[in-house]
Amino acid sequence: MRLAEIDEVIKASPAIQIQSKISLMQRRAWNVLLANAYNELPDKDIHSVSMVELAAKLGFNSGNQEYLKEVLRSLRSCEVEWNLLNKDNKQVWGVASLLASAEIENGICTYGFAPHLRLKLHNPRIYAKLNLRLQNRFKGQYALVLWEVCFDYFDTDRDQGETPFIPIETFKELIGLEPDEYPAFGFLNRDVIKPAVKEINDLTDYLVEVEQKRNGRKVSELKFRITRVEQISIQESLFPDIENLPPVAVELVQAEIDRKVALEITEQEWDFVNPQKLPPAGTYPDFLAYIAEKIEMSLHASEVKNRGGFIVEAIRENYQDSAVQKVRETRAEKAREKELEDLTVEFKVKRDNILRQAVHNQPALVTRAAKKITSYMIQERLLEHDSAMTAYQKGGMVKAEIDGILAAEFCQELLAPAIAAYEDERARILG
Repeated sequence: MRLAEIDEVIKASPAIQIQSKISLMQRRAWNVLLANAYNELPDKDIHSVSMVELAAKLGFNSGNQEYLKEVLRSLRSCEVEWNLLNKDNKQVWGVASLLASAEIENGICTYGFAPHLRLKLHNPRIYAKLNLRLQNRFKGQYALVLWEVCFDYFDTDRDQGETPFIPIETFKELIGLEPDEYPAFGFLNRDVIKPAVKEINDLTDYLVEVEQKRNGRKVSELKFRITRVEQISIQESLFPDIENLPPVAVELVQAEIDRKVALEITEQEWDFVNPQKLPPAGTYPDFLAYIAEKIEMSLHASEVKNRGGFIVEAIRENYQDSAVQKVRETRAEKAREKELEDLTVEFKVKRDNILRQAVHNQPALVTRAAKKITSYMIQERLLEHDSAMTAYQKGGMVKAEIDGILAAEFCQELLAPAIAAYEDERARILG
């Protein structure tokens, strides 16, 4: 069966419940490669797929195969642990690379899975069927991971399902976070859980809801329920204690601050801080960032019996902790780097789409651009083909060189809006 005709990937639960420090594109690509190889897994170690088909199945319209190569390279180097939730009631631990190897020749990608992982992938006793078209709708990495985990427990006969209660530490592993990221649940809820749940609910025909289990006032475990939309009933809010609160108050309440005090701090903002201890202007992007630092500081403070009281005083007196500040700065820098990386990838896709459309409308542009090539090696590559267009369609160095010339000399006006948007967003990220 051709890859274009495959709409689902049959994915074993241990392969879904992995320690998932992989990007959105990596996870999507691995799902497609698994779907393509599934029927051959018992008999073959090496599987093959056309790079054109692979790009199309991923909804990746760029002819730039270098990006797809980078995805394959990253899958080869990505080490994962699996079966974190022990859904099959077996105490089995496993670790492997997502791909054992990959090779591209004449537009065909051949690849194989690590032996231990391969045994988990075919005819699993417990598995989920995941829609390959649907996975391309997700824009957030966490949304796709959460979708897979929830759908792993979906009962098609009842049109609903639910995960077991998942400890926060295990949830972080599943979702691809480091143990020290988002130490305060309020931030994890705001930046990871809520956006992922909202994206699933907005883009699919299913509703995902969250149930919290607390240890005292602290959220310690999460359960996710998934229901087909047609069967949804009106339910009470799952977060009654923070319903309709401003963002600052939400974080404070989640950090065990009395609701009344949280609202007081929210209303006063910087006026709540001791005037003699106010941070210099521009130290924090906003009051919420200041609050976040003090909440995180409380998690590292020793011998604190009243965490809520500590946080209130930390806010009022602008407590400082160089170690916490360093951790936050490092995390913020990593987030900026990732955002810049994603922005660059997105811009390259847009750029390649614009250039491809320009060539489609005016094929002569390729010939004109080819005449501008000064590299001897690229010129030699051109001479190996009947025409500049033939060489261009083969991809590789010739295409990259011609695309560069098209962008610099023939398609400036077409690319100008995309470049301006890229520069504006880059400036925003860099602050």
